[in-house]
Amino acid sequence: MFSRYRLTRSGFWIAVGAFAVLVGLFIGIVILAGSPVGRIEVDDEFYFLVRECRASTSAAVVGEVYAAGGAGYPDGDTVVLACYYSKADARRICSLMEDRGENVSVLDRAVPDITLRGDMAEAADRVLANYKTVDSCARLLFDAANGLERGSLTQKEAKAALGGVADSLKGLRTGNAGDGFSAWNRELYRLEREGRERLDGILFAKDLRYLQVSLCYALLGMGSCF
Repeated sequence: MFSRYRLTRSGFWIAVGAFAVLVGLFIGIVILAGSPVGRIEVDDEFYFLVRECRASTSAAVVGEVYAAGGAGYPDGDTVVLACYYSKADARRICSLMEDRGENVSVLDRAVPDITLRGDMAEAADRVLANYKTVDSCARLLFDAANGLERGSLTQKEAKAALGGVADSLKGLRTGNAGDGFSAWNRELYRLEREGRERLDGILFAKDLRYLQVSLCYALLGMGSCF
């Protein structure tokens, strides 16, 4: 319901390989020489397919959305069904669901620039590497969810992708030294734990979507951690 692309098994593993290379490159940014900056400009936007709800009915709507295969991620007076990286894709799926009588809409969220103060200004490269790695993890989960939903990925393959994401989040956390990373490292630990908890039992596309949305919301709030 929430996916657009048919991902072949070989294509997925090519994506996984490319993801691993990108993670290495992003983490490797920190060893490059460069002038420290105090502001990281981020030019990313996420498009959330959401269903509105009242606070009193939020839990029920979360359950309904999750049962239907959506992420079921609560955000104030909305529940997120899925997250897209293209406005056209998000609005197309939204229109299809509206035609079926579902009360959904698209919420556009731009990632705020990240301002680093004091000694953290010198860690700008490391912060940027963290952002790009987490973003790559989220996009990999997006592809894995679509592949699992359409049957082009097996349980083993989907769990391998999820395990790789959890390992990458742990790698970031253990590599982030200093008190300035404390709040962000706690967020990484929370996300890693959410991922590992879903490795037990049957893995569903909606589980991958939930974690993908969690990662995207973490990126939206990343600046508040520094």
